[in-house]
Amino acid sequence: MRTDYLPDSQALLAFDALVRRGSFTAAAEELDCTKSRVSQLVKALEKQFGTVLVLRNTRRVALTETGQRLALHARELRCLLERARIDINEAEGEVSGPLVISSITSFAQYLLAPILAELAVLHPGLQLKLQVENRLQDPISEGLDFCVRTRNVHDDALVAKPLGLVREWAFASPDYLAKAPPLATPDDLPLHRILLDTSRPKLRDTPEWLLEKDGQQKQVRVQPVLSSHQYAPLLSAAIAGSGIALLPAYVASEHLKSGRLVPVLPGWSHDCWPVYLVYPYRHPLPRKYEAFIQHVVPRMRALLEAGIDPGQGGIPLSSPE
Repeated sequence: MRTDYLPDSQALLAFDALVRRGSFTAAAEELDCTKSRVSQLVKALEKQFGTVLVLRNTRRVALTETGQRLALHARELRCLLERARIDINEAEGEVSGPLVISSITSFAQYLLAPILAELAVLHPGLQLKLQVENRLQDPISEGLDFCVRTRNVHDDALVAKPLGLVREWAFASPDYLAKAPPLATPDDLPLHRILLDTSRPKLRDTPEWLLEKDGQQKQVRVQPVLSSHQYAPLLSAAIAGSGIALLPAYVASEHLKSGRLVPVLPGWSHDCWPVYLVYPYRHPLPRKYEAFIQHVVPRMRALLEAGIDPGQGGIPLSSPE
């Protein structure tokens, strides 16, 4: 059987990656090759078909009409090869292959990293890649297997498993509290040094804490001595005795156990938002997906559910068996 007139499968997969990722650089990163190699493979396709597939005069590539037609076939080839790999893995009973997971910084640092480390030990054949991004990502167009998203899913076409809720509580070091003015109610906060999270744009212009307890709300204007859009600097500053920080319980848990931080204003919390595990719909579900979901979802749920009021019983953070 002659195959010399058939388009090269590697070139078609490179073209598919270029279409999905939108640039030669991003496609090369996904395929773990050089940008020039992707360009070479696409040019080979254009030569073989005798037509232009990609317009390269913009920052993001644009497809010609012929390129759009070929993109559908390239996508079918990728899906076919992926199904073949799934069938083989199913037959062999293995959990293996690459998995790309995207998460915001705080989840990656304080929750996902140790959970994925456990998963890697359980299934050595998995090749786990954790991407830390604080922007909304499309798992389909960006080649992601799973995303951990907060607040909104944004796409009804994706599968979204609820993982729990995040609440922020007020914490400070014992050294800071020993030297600071009394702190009995939220009304005392203007007298204190505040470590402010500015990840939400509204707080950058109007530094306020909206605290809630048993249905009662208190809105307090604060004067921050340190601001950051990441939890890590605020956590370090709180441990060092620089002031009071609002943090999720999972960020502060280890330092509560050691006594370097203590909860203040028990019962008063700031903000609350849902967390989801998001991924593209696939049937049948690959075994590596099943293994990931079965391992990660109950552990993430347990850790987020443990974010109870730290002033009322502590924060048990051991992973479920």
